[in-house]
Amino acid sequence: MYKLVKPFLFKLDPERAHGMTIDALKTVQKFPIMYSVMDKLFNYSNPILAQTIHGIKFNNPIGLAAGFDKSCEVPKALEHVGFGAIELGGITPKPQPGNPKPRMYRLVEDNALINRMGFNNIGMNKALSNIRRHAYTIPVGINVGVNKNTSYEDRYQDYIKVIDTFKNDVTFFTVNISSPNTENLQNFHDKDEFSMLCEALTHFKSENEINVPIFLKLTSDMELEGFKNILPSITKTFDGVILANTTRQRDGLTSDNKTEEGGLSGKPLFERNLKLVKYAYQETQGKFLIIGTGGIFSSEDAIKMLRNGASLLQIYSSLVIEGPGLTKKINKEIAQYLTENNYHKVSDIIGLDA
Repeated sequence: MYKLVKPFLFKLDPERAHGMTIDALKTVQKFPIMYSVMDKLFNYSNPILAQTIHGIKFNNPIGLAAGFDKSCEVPKALEHVGFGAIELGGITPKPQPGNPKPRMYRLVEDNALINRMGFNNIGMNKALSNIRRHAYTIPVGINVGVNKNTSYEDRYQDYIKVIDTFKNDVTFFTVNISSPNTENLQNFHDKDEFSMLCEALTHFKSENEINVPIFLKLTSDMELEGFKNILPSITKTFDGVILANTTRQRDGLTSDNKTEEGGLSGKPLFERNLKLVKYAYQETQGKFLIIGTGGIFSSEDAIKMLRNGASLLQIYSSLVIEGPGLTKKINKEIAQYLTENNYHKVSDIIGLDA
């Protein structure tokens, strides 16, 4: 079906097409009878794919990355698109419109997207109301961002405000220090600034008995030496790391709009992020949760990420380009690979090539 509508959608401005998709999912949520149809179309269930991590059951390793449902408008519909988990947001304390439009671009020849959205969302209070409209059977997480107008010195407080607001309503959090579209946000990758963020989060967690796992999302542009410098603080403060967010690099692209400003996502990130996943697995001796993302378009990509040390995966750009049937296809083919190679569960292959 997606092959039929894709040519029409790709003639539209990308953000308008995305808005139409969100509207369609809102319609699904108004008519829950449609959930069973979506399950048949997009869900693949097999116990061999299931894992329990940090006390959370993931029915399969393919999650939805943040950025698709920025204001938590359609989480219940997304629950029925075959994901093992969904990450919503990024959410900031106050509503904000984001950067001026246009701010999203397709790089069709490169299987990639560029965006400079700028954490556009309805703010944490309205987003929480959206979350509370439904009950969920899969893990639902929140990507946490900072408001553009928050003072440089108080940025870490924005993360704490959002976590405190959602702490009783979601399964996990992701602290996003990696967006290239918020000025100075990536300065948190600096060892000294990162230490201050970790100290603030650690104090907040201990004072408020926060038991929800908190992950960290890093930039794809991080050098291994810089990663090594902050890795001890990551493993001490966070419950997992997502590797990795978009890149500012434009090497090897062929699309006409490759020079647009913003973060590049999609296929060009795969090899870059795979190296980060493998390095993190080696440095932590496989004892720390790694979530791999960036350029996963096939079961071969997914299996390679898993074998290099990622326990869970996230997709977004490939979903836009390939369609919602991708989750079912990848999960089914991973299960076939495991069975054909006499593995008993997906965790059997994690880190085998690291």
